[in-house]
Parts: sequence; structure tokens; C-alpha cells
Amino acid sequence: MLSRFFVRHAPDQNEVPDLVQDVFLKLSKTDVPDPLDNPGNYMISVARSVLIDHYRRRQVRHAADHGDLDNIDLESTDLSVERVLDSKAMAQRMQEALLQLPERTRDVFALRTLRGMKMAEVARTLQISLSSAEKHHARSLSYLATRLADFR
Repeated sequence: MLSRFFVRHAPDQNEVPDLVQDVFLKLSKTDVPDPLDNPGNYMISVARSVLIDHYRRRQVRHAADHGDLDNIDLESTDLSVERVLDSKAMAQRMQEALLQLPERTRDVFALRTLRGMKMAEVARTLQISLSSAEKHHARSLSYLATRLADFR
């Protein structure tokens, strides 16, 4: 039922399986009303919501303006073994550095940098002042920059 809906309404048929999965993901995160009069209608309303979100994301990302990768020579983008090993070493050092930060500073860094929350949201989530959140974030960035200086 969902596949048929998306085949009729999706801008790209290759995205149908992803859109169906998005519906199930959204349903798994939502408190579904206990007595559903018509589960099919409820699923279609969730599917419409997913499709609207999808259209909005495509519009923001200007998906129609992107080129096709079929004509690109990917041979020239090979990563050297050294570069891969350097990246792994940097990731390991960053993980170690993050674990050495005080818990509050690490939490601020994770929410702001890794989860992309706005600083005001971080402060509200951790129940600290905006100024305090900004100071913790600045400390984390300074500490990580020092620890990863030789990878620049």
C-alpha cells in the first residue's frame, strides 16, 4: 500500500523504498493512538507527512541541480593507505581527547557539534546558562585543537 502511494507521488521512483522506510521509522518514534479506526488511513497520513518532508528537503538541498556521478572518473579519487591510516589515527586521538574532557564540557561539545543543536538548545537541554554552554564549547574546541594540532 505504501509503495503504491509513493510510486504515484514520489518525484523519483528510486526513492520509494527509502520513503517507505521513513514511514516505518516515523511510526516507530510516534505514539500511535491506541484504538485506530482505520489503520490504512493513518498510514497514508503519515506517508503524506513523510512525502512533504521529503519535498522540503529536496527543495532546500536543490537536488534537481546536482549532476550525475555516472560520468565521473572515480579512479582519480583513490585514497592512499597513508591518508586512511592518518584519518583512523586522528579519529582515535579525537575519541581519546573527548573522553579526557570533563563530562559537562563533553556533553556540550556532543550536543552542539555532533548533534548540531543550537547553543540555546544545548543550554536548555543541560539546564545551564547560555554563557556557561558557550564557555564549555569554547573549552572543548580549544582542547581538541591542541590535541589534534599535528594533524592539520
